Order: sequence, then structure tokens, then C-alpha cells
Amino acid sequence: MYKVKSKIDISVSILVGVIVILSVSGFPSDIFGFMRMSAVFGVSAISLVVGLLLPLIYKRKFEIHRIDIFCWCFLLFYMLDFHHMDGLWNIGALCLLTLFVVIRFLRYISYIAIFKCILGAIIWLTGWGYLQFFECIPSYSIYFSITGPFHNPAVLAIILSLLLGVALNGFIIFYDYLKKHRMLLAGMVLIVIFSISLLILTYARAAYMALLASVLYCLYIKFVFVKQNNIRLFYILGMMILLPIFIGILYILKPQSANGRLLVWKISGKMIQDRPVLGLGKGGFAANYLYYQADYMKSSTSLSEKKLAGSTHLAFNEPLRVTVEYGLVGFFVYLVFVIWTFLPPRKRNAVSVITKSVMVGIVSWSMFAYPDQVFPVLTLLVIAIACYLNKKSENGYGLSMNRLFRKFMIIGLCCAIPFLGERLWVKWKAYHELYTILHSSSSCEIVAQPDVFIRLKKEMIDDIGFAYFYCQLMRKSHQESEYLYVQHLLEQNFPSPGLLLMKGDYLKEKEKWKEAEEAYILAAYMVPTLQTPRAKLAFLYNEIGKKEEALAIAHKLLTEKVKVYDFATFYLHRDLKEIFEDELR
Repeated sequence: MYKVKSKIDISVSILVGVIVILSVSGFPSDIFGFMRMSAVFGVSAISLVVGLLLPLIYKRKFEIHRIDIFCWCFLLFYMLDFHHMDGLWNIGALCLLTLFVVIRFLRYISYIAIFKCILGAIIWLTGWGYLQFFECIPSYSIYFSITGPFHNPAVLAIILSLLLGVALNGFIIFYDYLKKHRMLLAGMVLIVIFSISLLILTYARAAYMALLASVLYCLYIKFVFVKQNNIRLFYILGMMILLPIFIGILYILKPQSANGRLLVWKISGKMIQDRPVLGLGKGGFAANYLYYQADYMKSSTSLSEKKLAGSTHLAFNEPLRVTVEYGLVGFFVYLVFVIWTFLPPRKRNAVSVITKSVMVGIVSWSMFAYPDQVFPVLTLLVIAIACYLNKKSENGYGLSMNRLFRKFMIIGLCCAIPFLGERLWVKWKAYHELYTILHSSSSCEIVAQPDVFIRLKKEMIDDIGFAYFYCQLMRKSHQESEYLYVQHLLEQNFPSPGLLLMKGDYLKEKEKWKEAEEAYILAAYMVPTLQTPRAKLAFLYNEIGKKEEALAIAHKLLTEKVKVYDFATFYLHRDLKEIFEDELR
């Protein structure tokens, strides 16, 4: 009986490690080939499998601490959007919360098995990155050569940074053990060297900061925390001097990118001024930022700021985003979590130090990035917190739960899992069906399947990512009323210049010239460097007889310096020259 229990416990630990691998592997990839979606499906499915095993693997005697309740509630409000509960992202977040409860109350965790899976994930990502660097396989971005299974090198970099943090901190803590096993030591050194080299090639400064913070935290706990107060003081002062220098060097690497983020933070301050106490609500930053940026660009802003403005829905600073969406109340709650993250654990065991170091890496990255939008990062955060609390609970001092409460918790979890599984399966079918329709069917075939709209709309309403693809389907199939409904929904929740261009084109087809003009102008103010909105405005003015305005815009577009000159820009300039050929001579 003991051997059976032991095998089950180790199997569950391996499944947790598999969750880490799936969160970064890019599989399954047939849903638009989009990592944001594939990670949710893969991680959620395995998390539910682990949840089903809870009746076999939970602690017979467990305690609940106040920090358990705080962390679970914090993750609940941090990850969930209560206005769109049936969205795919929320389903994935609920699966992660289920995983949190399961890991927290596991009777045994094989951290060696999880560590081996993390090393496997590092090797996988590093190999993928090098194959892209040497052009053996394509990148997922036209702008970057190294992205791994993601669409942005920044995401590859932070995942690699966090996983490397586990490997490096494990190396620091178990160095005495590794010295006695030279083959293992050599393997660890090779993995770390090759992975750090790839991390450097991504030029992701925030990920560098995250890895440095993680390792410095581990070194502090391992070697400085137990020393005399003056030693700790010198260490902290040294970090306070060196970190600004390091940040300054990173700024020099990409000054334009850093200035762009400063512009985002500047405009975000105006959003906070409008709703300082309770904020705009979850998703409020993405729903409102571009409108605020458009208003700001209409004022007497400098030319340099207009060049910096981009089509972003990200704050690139988590405390700032939290303040925008949850107000000062949310900011102080987030601050409590950050302080708890940096507080040294009472017991300096390997698990506590490494898991805390992972959390420190994520919090450090969040000062310059967007952890709430990267599902693999959320996965690592949930696993790290749950493993830390599981280990912490061995120290006692908690509130013991009786048998009735344990049974109630397990029954409730087991009832929730089939529901989440069913919703996940429905989402999978809907996404895949929409993908197939958009890529394989003609407009006539789509119109011939009216029931498709009913099925897909039901799944689209609470899922912003799904709504963009659904909106394309409505335009393609000429479903005007449905298209307008989805268009309005997206304008309220996730506006973009591309969305307004689609709206302007539709209004232009309907000869609603004034409304089309307003849509194009708003798109142009959102991101002043984009040429397409202004070009469409020139074409519109040319059609309705405003020749002087059209010619002025065309001349400006053909003579200004283009931020990114691609095929779309080439075709745009060609069309402008053909239409205004006589006037431009």
C-alpha cells in the first residue's frame, strides 16, 4: 500500500513538472498557432487531471494559514475578470486556482522530479531559440529572429530567465552536493552557459533584471541573512548602488524603447487621476489607454512623443496597471504582496528559498512588463506560491481543519473540475471551428451555415481574443448587424487602430462619410506614426471632393520618414502615387 501511495505522489509531482513544460512548449499549437491560447489549453487540461487525483493525495492533517487565504484571494482577484467570466483566459485562471489548492495540500511533493522537468524545459526553449538564431526554423515574428514558441522575444526571455533562476539558485544551494557528482555538475554548467548566452541574444532588459534579482535574493538568504547586521547593511547598500548603474546600462541599450514606456506611464497617470480610489476595473487599462493616448496626441505634444506612441494595451509596469484598474485600494493590496514576496522565509530550506526567488524574479520583471498577460508566467507564479506554502505549512502555527471541512473542500473541488473541463472542451471546439472557417471556407460557404453564427457568438461574448476573429468572420460573411454588435463590444473593451480602420471601411461602403472620417481620424491620433489611417483618410477625402486636404495628406505621407518600411507601406505609397500622380508633379 505504501509503494502504491509513493508512486501516485511521484506521478503527481511529474504532472506538475509537465505543466511547467506545457506552459512554455507551444503545444498544442493548432489554435491559430497562438501561444497565448495554446498555453491555456495545455496547462488547464493537466491541472484538471491533477485536481481529479486530489482525493488520493491530500494531507490527512492539514492547516490553513492566514497567508494561504491572502494568496488565494490575491490570485483570484489578480487573474480573474469578473465581467467576462466565461472567457478562455478566466477558465484557464480558474484551472490554475484549482491547481494552487491541490499543490498546497499535497501530502508529498517530489521537488527533484519538478526540477528535472524545469531543466528539460530550459533545454527545449534554448534549443528552439538557437535553431531560430541559425535560421533552421522560422521565427514567429517578422521583426525578431529569436522568439521561441512565442511571438515576442520578451516572453521567451522572461520564461528562460525564471527557469534559469531555478537552475542557478539550485546550483548555489546544492553546490557542495554537486561537487561530489562531477557529471551532474558539468551538465548543469553547460545548460546554464548555453541558456544564458541565448538569453543575452534576446536583448530583453527586463528579463536580465529578473534573473539578477532572483539570484541576488538567493545569495542574500543563503550567505548574508544570517550574518551580523553590519554585513547585511553593506550588502543592501551595495545593491542600492549597483542596481541603478545596471538599470542605466540597460537604458542605454534601447533608449527609444525605454522612452516609449515612460510615455505610457505618463499617460497612465492621467487615467489614475480620473478614477483614483477604485480604478477603472479589470481590463480597464486595455479598454481605455488608446483613447487617452489619442486625446493626448491631439494636444500640443512634441514630435518625439508622437514617434514614440504605439498601439499598446499594456502598461509595462504592474503597480501602475493595478492602480489604473483597481485604484489606490488595489495598489496597497499589491504592495502587501510585493513586501511579503521579498521578506526572507523563516526557514532557509532549499524549496522556500528557490520558490521565493521565482516570485522575486516575477515581481522584478513586472516593474517593466506585463505578467498578468503571459499565462506561462502566471503558471510559474501559482506553482511557486503553492509549493512555498506547502513547505511552510510543515512548520505548524496554522488553523487545523476537521475531517468534515476536508471532505467539503474535496467534494467542492471535484464538482468544479468536470464543469471547468466541459467549458474548456467547448472553448477548444469553438476556437478550432472558427480557425477552420476563416482559413478554409469561402464567403458563400460561410453564409450557407447560419447556425455557425449562433454557436460561435455564444462563445465569443465573454472572450475578447475570440471576438476579434469573430469580427473578421462577420465582415467576411457580410453579417452586418452581428458585425456592428461585435465592433461596438470591441471598441468598449479592446480598441485598436486596426479595429477603427475596419469600422471606417465599413462606414465608407455605406456612404456614411462623416462617421468614416471620424473613425479614420481617431485611428490616426491613437498612433500618429501609422500611415494607413491617414492614407485611408486621403482616399476618403479624394472621393468626396476634398482635394486639397487629400493632397496635403498624400504629400505628407510620401515625404515623411517611415518608422517601419514594409510591403504594406510599399503598396500604400504606390496607390497614393497612382491616385495623386498629376497633382504631385
